[in-house]
Amino acid sequence: MHERTQRAIARLLFVFCCAVPTCLVLTTILITWTPWYTQRQLSRIEYELGRETGLVVHIDEFDQVAPGKYALQQVRLDDPETGSTVAEIRLVDFYRGERQIGMLLHQVTIRSSGLGRAWSLVHGRLLSSPTHTTLPIKVEARDVNIVSSVGSLPFNHLKADVMPEDEGVRLVVEARDRMDPNQPSVRAEIFRDRSGDRPSSRVVLSTDGTALPCSALAEYVPAAGMLGSDALLTGTLKCVETPDGWTLDLGGCSLTNLQLVDLTRSLRYRVVGKANMHLTRCKITPGGWVSAVGEIEATDLGLPQRVLQGMQDQLGWKLDPQVIANPNGIECKLAAVHFEVVDETTTLTGICHRFRDSLGSGVALYAYGQELGWTDGRSIPSGQITAFVDPPGRSLGVFNQVFLPSTPAVSIASDPRAEIRDTLPYSGGPAIRQR
Repeated sequence: MHERTQRAIARLLFVFCCAVPTCLVLTTILITWTPWYTQRQLSRIEYELGRETGLVVHIDEFDQVAPGKYALQQVRLDDPETGSTVAEIRLVDFYRGERQIGMLLHQVTIRSSGLGRAWSLVHGRLLSSPTHTTLPIKVEARDVNIVSSVGSLPFNHLKADVMPEDEGVRLVVEARDRMDPNQPSVRAEIFRDRSGDRPSSRVVLSTDGTALPCSALAEYVPAAGMLGSDALLTGTLKCVETPDGWTLDLGGCSLTNLQLVDLTRSLRYRVVGKANMHLTRCKITPGGWVSAVGEIEATDLGLPQRVLQGMQDQLGWKLDPQVIANPNGIECKLAAVHFEVVDETTTLTGICHRFRDSLGSGVALYAYGQELGWTDGRSIPSGQITAFVDPPGRSLGVFNQVFLPSTPAVSIASDPRAEIRDTLPYSGGPAIRQR
């Protein structure tokens, strides 16, 4: 081959094999450094996350550390209907590998009013969609805070594991208090059972001795706000999904520091005082009566005359005649009853003697050295309890609507899918017309 031809071929090889690829690489690098490209990638990530979560996602900055690894800064999740903020996260480190998905969250703030959306995201879009749970998912969060207008629930560290199983998928969440990391953790477990014809979920929340402030959930569960700003919950809650709704089991749970003035705020007559309630057994079924056994102890009570009259007429209590005759009501040092609700029958028994040894059995009201009211465990129709509570006609089954979470809407990802296997070109003939 002629020398001049060899040189021309060498120049062409240099141009196409070295110079052109180098220029393409440099051009690509320069484009990725432009604000236009960064904003385009950021918009794509926000769109994909919004499509998967069903929320409106806002991200201030992002950085792709490596293939499959992202760092997202100042992430905000908004409700698509109301526009209110569901959660805010200062920094999200995301990793997707071949065997698992991992996330590390820093400084997470969850709004109590957005817990309904958070529940729909976790249960409806994640656990109820097999395509989203093919790989194990591990999430760790630091400085987590659930806030409402009347209270907050802080955690120093939160860990969540989503583990696919043969018969379904299991989510386990553990959280610890921010001020004392050595305290017992709060543990929640959700199991989505797909072994039967109809998939169902089981939810277990255990406080492990840690008292949870009810006020942090006031904007998600209105009944929690009615208990007062200092109300605390301990014990284990169990929820089981059924075709009719959710069945709730509160057996072994305790509610302390209940503010009766807040609990009776919506009633015609206010009651002042503090109360503690322990539930030995409590099962609430959708559309059914509450089956419960437990104790209520209240101190420093202020009872209006109309309330005392209702105790005597509707509840069948025996009251001191001087108590009923007082138009201004009474101040009561202690009130304690054991209650048992079975089907449509309620039994109330005074147990003040358990707190003061000098009192006799059956005493339900005590004030400054004097026994004022008695109830000996006589069974009464539960309708008389609801008649005692104002407004009348309220069924005990209303607690199903108060305490149980509503069944989340089925996510788009878990809807039945349509598949088109083949198409034919249109060759004339009848057609569908829109009028």
